[in-house]
Parts: sequence; structure tokens; C-alpha cells
Amino acid sequence: MNPPSVVFAALPELRILSDATQRERYERPERGSPGHTPAVLLPQDEAELAAVLRLAQTARCPLVVSAGRTGLVEAQRPEGEAVLSLEKFNRILAIDREGRQATVEAGVAVDALNGVLEPLGLVWPMEMGSTSSATVGACIANGSAGANAVCYGTAAHLADAVWGLWADGSAAPETAGPVWTRPDPYQLVIDSAAPDPALGLIGTQGVLGLITRARLRLQALPAQREAALIPVADMPAAMLVLSAARAVFGADIEEFEFIGQRAMQLVRALRGESFRLPFERDPQANFYLLLQIKSAEADEDLAGRLYGFLAETLRLPDEQIGYAPLKALKAIRHSITEASNHAMKQRGGGRLAFDTATPIARFGDYLAGLEASLRADWPQIDFIAFGHAGVGGAHLHLLGTAAHPVTAESAALIARVFDVTAAHGGSFSAEHGVGSKWGEEFARRARPGVVTALVAAKLLRDPAHILNPRSFGLDRLVRKANA
Repeated sequence: MNPPSVVFAALPELRILSDATQRERYERPERGSPGHTPAVLLPQDEAELAAVLRLAQTARCPLVVSAGRTGLVEAQRPEGEAVLSLEKFNRILAIDREGRQATVEAGVAVDALNGVLEPLGLVWPMEMGSTSSATVGACIANGSAGANAVCYGTAAHLADAVWGLWADGSAAPETAGPVWTRPDPYQLVIDSAAPDPALGLIGTQGVLGLITRARLRLQALPAQREAALIPVADMPAAMLVLSAARAVFGADIEEFEFIGQRAMQLVRALRGESFRLPFERDPQANFYLLLQIKSAEADEDLAGRLYGFLAETLRLPDEQIGYAPLKALKAIRHSITEASNHAMKQRGGGRLAFDTATPIARFGDYLAGLEASLRADWPQIDFIAFGHAGVGGAHLHLLGTAAHPVTAESAALIARVFDVTAAHGGSFSAEHGVGSKWGEEFARRARPGVVTALVAAKLLRDPAHILNPRSFGLDRLVRKANA
């Protein structure tokens, strides 16, 4: 195969990074081992991007798309492919304050956008630990959820219109994400293992084409937010708290997160003497819930409403009411991955990380059943659970020991996690995407119609199979379809 300098010689204005030092940051994903690339392509506008895609199709030059490089499923790690970065697509094009819409290029970082929106009383409500780097286009392409999904839906629901290019360089038609409505508790809310080609570039994770621009559905910035930690004995009890909170606060529930006891212990170990739980005495709960509510009224006694719910509806004694400034509670929630990293290094046995989801109605029983199943056969594993209970999403970290390590080759352990998840009507990939990490699982576990539809769309929109060729295991699936 010709080197990128030859393939794209017809585009003398195209910026190509070929120096090893320049390439290095594009070769390192957020998690996992680094990859390698011969060059990084930095198109400046949509016309140049379209030309890049057309030449890549003709030359059968594979491309791995790079955005904020915060993904966790190895989709951005190149294995010899050229890297295609949309970081130059970083302009905020228009803001309609009255209509609560913003039109932006795909490479705009979420935090950069919200920094502009905040003085206008608006927000694009994607809350994740990576929003300083994560880009709007990548979030929509991935259907990312985050902590606020219980209130506003995923990034797909926050996309009013999306424009871009198919992998062959032709213009993709304008598409819109679905409007968020409160989901049926017996249906999956988040499932990135079920991309729908009917949505075009939304949720298909960059395998069919690239989002270049989007018109976003904005929300009014709440006048007030209040939150508390709520100790519970188990996750079935946690889901009863969610039902009670919905009856009191309705659509004003902005977050409903959960933190397992072991996750909280690791944060405490990481932060040492600076760690404070917001209780008169530590309740030593098996789980803690982070309930965040909002109000559009600046003069409403929102803190009083929250206290009334905790003390009267839930009948918690004062010593079990974990009220604290929102910033302090969020600091605990967003320290979990760092704490897990620290513990993994200390234990010396590696880590397996999962992002699963089940219907809300089954979520409590699912987590209890999964932990029991894993501890029965792998008692040495450190089981760390946290995530988005309001939409049935769980982030799971399984830490091994030096004597009993866990690796990507721990097939029986991975199969157990996914088998238990499937038995509860769940998805092995909730919001992080499939990438190349879970390609084989997609072929094995996704609904047959989903696999067939995605392969057909890939053959139609990317005939030379150049764009993110290993994501979803499409390299193998396309070969099989062509055989």
C-alpha cells in the first residue's frame, strides 16, 4: 500500500503529520496499549475532508478517526492505519438563544461549548469525566450518555440535526436524533451494540461516515441544583429510591448515580485525609446514590424540598442524610476511575473494565446477581461498580491480583459478565461503543438483524472498507459477507 504522502499528493494544502514526535499523541488512546500510525491527516474544512475520503477509497487506504481520544474501546488506536483527525473542525457557528439551539462543527469540545453557553443561561447537558476533551461530534456519533441522561437523554437525543460525509466522500443527508421521552422501565435505555443505520451518522460510531456539523438541542441552565448522597443496603433498594424520587421530583431529577461500597473505599484510600463523607458518621453502606435535582426558579427552597424527600419520604435519620455542596459530591463520583487505576497498580493483577446496561426494572437484581456469580467462582477479584442507575448503566472494574491476574484473554470471566448481563435483558456495551475491543462480542451477541443491517450499510457507504475498519469487528464481518 502506498504511504499517505503518495496517496494524498493531489492535496498539497492538506496538513500531514509524519514526524514521530508529532504522531505520538495520536497513537495513545485513553486506555490500553499505544498503537502506531505512519501519518496523521488534519483536513481544514469539509471540502478537503471529502477529497481525503475519495482518495482513500480509490487507494484503499484505511483511516482511523481521532477526536478527543477519550474513548475506552480502542476505536481510536491505529494499528498501521493513517489517523484522520477532525480537530480543525472546531468552530461554534451559531447560537439561537430563544430557540435553544447551537450549530457547531464536530470537533468542538463539550466544555468549550458550555463555556460559551453558560453566560447565556444555556447548556448542552453532556456530563462525563472527559468533557474537557470529548468532542460534540464524537459524542453524537457514539450516542454517549453520561450522568445527565436520566433527565435529558443521550447525545443522540440532544442532536436536532446532523450533517456530514459518508466514507466515500459523498454528502450524507441531514438527520435528527430522536426526542427524549421517559423510557419504558422494561426496555433498554442505552445500547451502543445496536446501532441503527436509519439514523445515518448518529450512533453508528464513525464506521459509515463522519459528522462535520450538528445543530444541538440546548437546555436552560437550571437556576438551582441540589444533591445528596443516599446510603442503601442493595441495588434493588436503590431502584425503589428512584421510583420514590420520580413521584416527588418528576422531570427535575437531573442525575441518579450509584457508587458501590468498594468504589467508595478506593476513593477514600486515594484521597487520604482529605476525604470526607457528608454524614455525621459513616453509614458503611453497600451502595451510595447521588441524587441531583434542579429548579428553574431561583427563589424556590430546593434544598428544603430535597431535605423533605430524604427525611419524610425516605424516612432517613439526620445522620444518614448526606447533604453537601454539589462540587464536593461530584469530586467523589469523578475520582472513582483514578482510584481504580491506583488500586490496580498496587494489586499488580491487571483490570477488566466493562460498560453494561439492563432495563431499569431489572437493574437492581442484575447487579446483585452479577456480583454473586463472579464472587462464587473468582473470589479473589476486586469488584468495583458505579454508574448511571437512572438509565440502567453500570461501569464495572474487575481487578486481579499478582497471583490471579485478569487480562483481555480471561475469556471465561468476560463470558460470565456478558452471560449474566444478557440473562437480565441487557447489553454488553451501554454507552462507550463497541470499537475493536468488543468486535467479536458484537458478532456473537448482537441481534442478528443489527449485524446484518450494519454490514449492509458498511458495504454501501464505505465500499473500500477504509473508515475505522476494525470497529465492530467489521474487518471480519465484511470479509465473511464478501466470501
